[in-house]
Amino acid sequence: MRLKVRFDIRQPLKIGKKIKANGGEWCVVNFKYEKLGTFYFVCGVPGHSENKCEVRFSQPDVVIPKRWSNVVRADPWKPGGRASSQWLREDGGF
Repeated sequence: MRLKVRFDIRQPLKIGKKIKANGGEWCVVNFKYEKLGTFYFVCGVPGHSENKCEVRFSQPDVVIPKRWSNVVRADPWKPGGRASSQWLREDGGF
């Protein structure tokens, strides 16, 4: 599912969220981001890299583990902006 949302880019990106499904069971939804651009995997804040990270400079002698990875990047869409799923093409889809 793709959603368009607004978020404060001064805050770290969310990796996932625990939600309650229709059946009442809890599940974890992992987020992926399109058009992420420059992103530092230690602090999770978009828009800067290692050489401009306040978190890194506040603890210069400490090895800080990376909480984020390339998993947060969404796969690019095919040209035309629509998914290429076979079921969409067969049914006339989008």
